[in-house]
Amino acid sequence: MKTLKVASAPKRVKKISKRAPKRRRSNRSKATKKSVAKRKKGSLKAAYGRRNRINANLDRMYHVPIPVAGFKGVMLTIVLILSVFLTKKSTVKSANAVSQTDGKKPTTKIGKKKMNPYFMLGVLPNTNQVITAIMKMPGSYKLRGDRARAIINACSGNLLIVILPATITAYLALLAAFVTAQTNMDTRARGLKPIRDNAWKAVENALLALMAVAQAAGNASPSTAITIIESGAFYVKTKRANMETIFSVRNTNVSGTMFMKAAGAGVKAMHIWEKSVDGIIWDELGQTHKAKSSYAGFTPVSKVWVRHRTDTNGVFSAWEYFYVTVN
Repeated sequence: MKTLKVASAPKRVKKISKRAPKRRRSNRSKATKKSVAKRKKGSLKAAYGRRNRINANLDRMYHVPIPVAGFKGVMLTIVLILSVFLTKKSTVKSANAVSQTDGKKPTTKIGKKKMNPYFMLGVLPNTNQVITAIMKMPGSYKLRGDRARAIINACSGNLLIVILPATITAYLALLAAFVTAQTNMDTRARGLKPIRDNAWKAVENALLALMAVAQAAGNASPSTAITIIESGAFYVKTKRANMETIFSVRNTNVSGTMFMKAAGAGVKAMHIWEKSVDGIIWDELGQTHKAKSSYAGFTPVSKVWVRHRTDTNGVFSAWEYFYVTVN
């Protein structure tokens, strides 16, 4: 009788990795302890060395050798003791440290910040700074009409800013034309915006002419320049003078000849120069490539406006105005 053999389940074979086995070193091995101690010792030594170098540099910078022994040391000790006990305490008091409310208790507070009343450095005006008149026109065209009217009325009959009555009348007519153009803008009809913009440019040039007179009067009397400029409803701004960018006109050694200079422009730009005796009618003096020129024909002992702008291939800059007395 034959016996049947039952096949047993196959044994699992452990997969052998193709990677080379890594050599691991036990944390408790002597080699590991030795390397760790060596690294720790090196880092500590580096830290100590860095600290010592810093201390040495500080000693060289701030250390002052003081004799502490012998006759010099005794004398130095006596001097230090006397300086501590015999020096009078400061009795300086701030005369201007007055309370902002009752005026009884002195205070050193202004708002939320504390200030030291004994160490305050005043800022003196720089000799290179000039007082300049500005208009500060609002962005809205509706408000510009009111601002322009205030300036023209302030300059009318002003003894500090002398303007001919005919000039004031002409400028008020320009302002009236602008107000009409601005009012017509409410109809939302086409083609009204360029009319309004051109009308405003005429008013703006008139205001610049008035401001040039105020600026000239302020330059002639620096001590009262702010009062003169503000009397014409202009604002005052202090800025550093830069002779390379300021448009200026001055007399020459020849009577009736004026020298004018403006900021430089591009190579293709032409400088346009004009003059006026009333601020209404303007006569062209000429056009030059250079930013400076001299022109004759001015009436001696008279006051005139001179204005300048550039023309770069048909693109015109804004007018610059200067008011001057001809010698």
